[in-house]
Amino acid sequence: MFREHLKISKVTYLQHLVWAVTAGVRLIYAGLASIIHGLIPSLFDGSAPKQVIDIYHNHLEDHPNPKYKDMIGKAKQNKRTL
Repeated sequence: MFREHLKISKVTYLQHLVWAVTAGVRLIYAGLASIIHGLIPSLFDGSAPKQVIDIYHNHLEDHPNPKYKDMIGKAKQNKRTL
């Protein structure tokens, strides 16, 4: 399973590790920025959505793993039903 994920994602272990750590740190930053923005609206305006949008467009939108495409499709369908 470990190697299968890397093969489907078409990355090496090191590429995967670097991306996962980078994305994790960016998402932690986005979460903290969102909390601070909630408390003080003039701070971190738009910081959280910018991080999430950038991660989506630069990594997930055209990702080779079909599971991600399926998750994105389901999320779009759920949005339409709300």
